[in-house]
Amino acid sequence: MKKSKYIFLITGSAILFVLFRSFGVESTIDQITRIGWSGFIIICSIYIFSNIALAYGWFVLINYPLKRSHFYKIVLARIAGDSTSSINSLGSAAGEVLKAMYVKDILPINAGLATVFLDRLIHLVSSVLMILTGIFAGLFVFESHMIETIAVFIFLALIFFLILNQSFKFAIKYSDNILLNLITKLPIGLDKKILTEKNIGKISLIDNEIKFVYSSRNNLNHFYISLAMHYFGTIIACALEIYLIINFISPATRISLIEGLFIYIFGFIATNVFFFIPANVGTSEGSYSIALSLLGYDPIIGLSVGIIRRFRSFVWSGIGALLLFYAGLIKKDEVITDIKK
Repeated sequence: MKKSKYIFLITGSAILFVLFRSFGVESTIDQITRIGWSGFIIICSIYIFSNIALAYGWFVLINYPLKRSHFYKIVLARIAGDSTSSINSLGSAAGEVLKAMYVKDILPINAGLATVFLDRLIHLVSSVLMILTGIFAGLFVFESHMIETIAVFIFLALIFFLILNQSFKFAIKYSDNILLNLITKLPIGLDKKILTEKNIGKISLIDNEIKFVYSSRNNLNHFYISLAMHYFGTIIACALEIYLIINFISPATRISLIEGLFIYIFGFIATNVFFFIPANVGTSEGSYSIALSLLGYDPIIGLSVGIIRRFRSFVWSGIGALLLFYAGLIKKDEVITDIKK
């Protein structure tokens, strides 16, 4: 497993090397420095609002009498847990557990794990919706005819409705033991390691918390609110970020916000396809370059966008790491001990 990780990291680094060799190191550095400290601070600040929106999306799912004054800790837990995904997209699974651990003093661990599990499912649904939105945005970007645009939009809307409908059917069908049923579908051997006699009881407690969300229409409305927070909180922040970065480093390009949305979604799809490459090294920068090239802009801008976004993710990862350290969750031994309890 470690060997394959290094191989993928080397592959990503090779892509990044080819990009620098093709576009030139000096030209790229020149573009990156144009953003300045003020511009970079603005870019980083966008994610304050994004994290608050995502934290609220988690907050509304919680079936526990939390005070409104506790919301700030939910925000901190969100930032701390999400910081792990900047290192590797697969690391987001560990981040979900860390979120629950971060708020264990105000929220029982079972309720915390159940809600972060639901939060992750909602995030997946939101990702599908964002991809469909990006495809629809592409129709305007490439100046398709209005009739074709409306027809495709209706088609995409129907697809999303079917996906969402099937997700609800699955959730309702297995609402009694949704987590337990998902674990039983894991490869043989792995499921047996997880489904020990001791763990089955803990998983059942988490499943009961998840079931509560589907117990009434009022609770189900929280699902929609959470979905809206995930969708708008992510897509607005990311599209605005790319729009501002490009206009900071290359004012003459003058891209529109909808083009920024298309570039983000194009990169989002590419990095998820190549999720196995640690930190999406090379793949994110390359995807932005391809997207800008498709739009008729200089692809070198895409490399600069990718690097600036990477610097921004390092800043937020650093903030998240400090929060984990402050909460005493930065040490592996402590996390394992708490989970066993």
